[in-house]
Amino acid sequence: MFYSVDPFNQKGTGICIRKVVYIALSALAAVAIIVFISFSALAGQFDSLSAAALPQNGSSSGATIANLHVVEEIDLGDQGIFPAGHELATIHVDGQVYTVDTHEKTEEELAQLFGFTLENQDYTEQVANEYGYDLYVNRLTVETTTEEVEVPYETVRVADDTMKKGEEVVTTEGQNGVQVDTYEVRTLNGETTTTLISSEVTVEPVDQVITYGTNSGKATGFTNHGSSLDLTSETITHVDSASKTFTLSSGEVYSYSQALSCTGFAYCQPGGITATGTAARQGAIAVDPSVIPLGSRLFVIASDGSVVYGFATAEDTGGNIKGNKVDLYYNTESLCYSFGRRDVTVYVLN
Repeated sequence: MFYSVDPFNQKGTGICIRKVVYIALSALAAVAIIVFISFSALAGQFDSLSAAALPQNGSSSGATIANLHVVEEIDLGDQGIFPAGHELATIHVDGQVYTVDTHEKTEEELAQLFGFTLENQDYTEQVANEYGYDLYVNRLTVETTTEEVEVPYETVRVADDTMKKGEEVVTTEGQNGVQVDTYEVRTLNGETTTTLISSEVTVEPVDQVITYGTNSGKATGFTNHGSSLDLTSETITHVDSASKTFTLSSGEVYSYSQALSCTGFAYCQPGGITATGTAARQGAIAVDPSVIPLGSRLFVIASDGSVVYGFATAEDTGGNIKGNKVDLYYNTESLCYSFGRRDVTVYVLN
C-alpha cells in the first residue's frame, strides 16, 4: 500500500517528510560517534607500537613490526638511566664517579666517553659488576731521590808496651765518612710511600786510633858505662813483667817467655867446638839444656846492670853447668877473670 506524502501533514494522511529527516540525521550522528571512538582507539595502539619500534640510545637499527616490544631501563640514580642489556662502565677517577654506556662504541668513542687520560705511570683496574664493570683510574708517579748521610768513624785502641800504663794518646784523628742513600718515592692517588732502594759509601770513614800504655814495670835505671865486658852499647831501661817485654835504651821492645835468675861464669876456649858443633865464640854460651833448650835466643845482663853481655845463643853445655847456671864465652882469659862470678838475668826471647 502506498501513502501519499504530505510535507506538512495538514490532512493527517501519509508520511511526514519532516519526521523522516529527523530520523535520518539521528542515525547519521550515531554512526559518526561510533566511527570516531573506534579510530581514536586504533590510533593509540599504533602510537605505542611505533614508539617501541624506534631506535634506542642513538642506534641506527630498530625493531621490526614482528618484534615490537617495550625496552626495559636501568635506573642508576645520579648516574643516569640506561637501556637494559647494555654493558655499562662506571668510572672512578680523581674523586669522581660516573657511568657511561659502552654499547657498540669504538675505542675512540669510548676514550671520549670515559673522559680521562693516563699520564706518568698511571694505570687502570677493571672489576666486573652487575651491569658491566667498574673502571678504577689510579694516578701514580714514581721518582727517585738521594740523600747524603754521615757515616761515623770508629775508635780503635792499640796497646803500646813502651808506654807507661795509664798513658793515652790519639795517634790518628778520626774522620766521618759519607754515605749516599737512594730512595724510591711512589705517590698513588695522593698517598706517598718512600722506600730505600740502595746505599753507597762514597767517602770511607777514618778510624780514630788511641794508643795506650801497658807497661806496668818500672825503669831499671841501668845505664851502659862502656865496660870492657859489655858486648853491646845498649842496656835494658824498662821491664814489663805483665806483658813479658823489655825495652832497650834504643827504644826497641822485645818479648820473652822466661826471665831466669842465674849464676854466671865466664870461659875461654879459642878454636873450640861447642856441643852443637858450632865454633866457640862470644855470644855462644853454655847452658843446662833441661833449663834452657839448646838453640834458644837469649839476652843476658848482670842483675845489677854492671855488665851487659847482650844477645846470645844457647849452643854449648858444660859438666859443671847444671840448673840455673850459664857459662859466658869471652875471647881472652883476662876478660874471663874480670867477669868472675856474677848474678845475671837471662831472658829467653820469643
